Amino acid sequence: MKFTHRKSLFGQIILWMLIPLVVLWPLSFLVSYKLGRNIADVPFDQSLKNSVVNLRQQLQSSYSERALSAWGLNVPSSDKQDQVYYQIANIDSETILGSVAMPKPAGDMAFNEIGLYDAQMYGEPVRIAYTWVDRSNQSSIYSSDKSNNRLLIQVAETLHKREGLARKILQGVTLPQLIFLPISMLLIWFGLSRGIGRLKRLRAEMAKRDSQDLSDLSTTDAPEELQPLVHGFNDVLSRLRRHIALQKRFLTDTAHQIKTPLAGLQTHAEFALQTSNIDEQRNSLKQIAASSERTARLVNQLIALSHTEHLLEEQLDLSTVDLAVIVRQQTIFAADRALAKGLNIALEVPETAVWIQAHAVMLGELIKNLIDNAIFYTHTSLTVRVVVFERTAHVSVLDDGPGIPMDEREEVFEPFHSILGAQNNGSGLGLAIAAQIAKMHHTQIDITDNTELAPDEMGTVLHVPFEQSTL
Repeated sequence: MKFTHRKSLFGQIILWMLIPLVVLWPLSFLVSYKLGRNIADVPFDQSLKNSVVNLRQQLQSSYSERALSAWGLNVPSSDKQDQVYYQIANIDSETILGSVAMPKPAGDMAFNEIGLYDAQMYGEPVRIAYTWVDRSNQSSIYSSDKSNNRLLIQVAETLHKREGLARKILQGVTLPQLIFLPISMLLIWFGLSRGIGRLKRLRAEMAKRDSQDLSDLSTTDAPEELQPLVHGFNDVLSRLRRHIALQKRFLTDTAHQIKTPLAGLQTHAEFALQTSNIDEQRNSLKQIAASSERTARLVNQLIALSHTEHLLEEQLDLSTVDLAVIVRQQTIFAADRALAKGLNIALEVPETAVWIQAHAVMLGELIKNLIDNAIFYTHTSLTVRVVVFERTAHVSVLDDGPGIPMDEREEVFEPFHSILGAQNNGSGLGLAIAAQIAKMHHTQIDITDNTELAPDEMGTVLHVPFEQSTL
């Protein structure tokens, strides 16, 4: 036996909350470190700039070769964590004082402005502050060569203290996260448990119901997110109640309809067995044959109705068919039945093809039931007509029968309903089947009075429109 793993809604919510946390938590460390590093750079960069300003001020106070070469400049000193370097060089990158192996900043020379850049010195990353100084207005050792009066001052520092401060900032951010994250998960778990509790109560309410209880679920205690689900479920229950009621009514009417001809069969059979009169026996056999024919027709219509109801639940496979051909065929098939009752039947269809999207077999069944209904109720004649108007094909069956009252024109499409009541021999299923088939084709049957008859005559027109299509 194959077991299917059932997914928990509670577990799914927790999982989808944990996945972003697992992904975002490392990213938050990286972002926090970057932010901490930027914060740490601010005071250290300012210290480097101050050192550059200090050297510039000292340099501007030297006026002789001896002072410049022998004067003890106040150079920034190194500490236990970082190494500090400085350099004073001319425009040709010749070092005057300080470290020789220092890089040169890129970009244009801007005098008396302090810039910053990152570089490598002695295999370590450093942060360098620099400025260009123009000493052409001062008398110095380089006064004979004005280009050499343009000097570069640089101060570099390794990054150990910066990284240490950034790590401390990161620890200050992440340690509270490590403490509060489990607490947050517990609170989330508690909150979800309380929220899911309403769903569990709804499930318990449904589980304790009797199998015959199809009443609506209460929407009072259902949370807002579950309201659409509860309303949808109640709608399903409503349709199920209506369907069961229709099924019960259908079974009751079917039993009643079958009971009548079967009782007639039994009565005529018993009478035929008891009488010795040949004529009476023959008459009883005729009645038996007629009752058998009506019963067979009733059973066939019940099967057809059940089949159409089944197909109505599915998507009917439609294709392009010629409506004129199908109407012509069904009218020819019904001609014998009409002539047997002494009726005149007329056919009015275009000579050209009338293409529509339909199911050929079910469309034929629809036309057949409309014609049979007219044959059953008409007095003298009926007309089957197809007219095309504004890209719509109209099928109409006209009779001169008793007509259908306005208040019964919706009820006649219900199973076992007959406008002549119990006194007629019809099953009351023909129009119900036709209405189901029309619904499959996304159309409906309209009922109007037959205005083509004399004023003192009644008559009915059954009309079905179909949207015309092209090949």
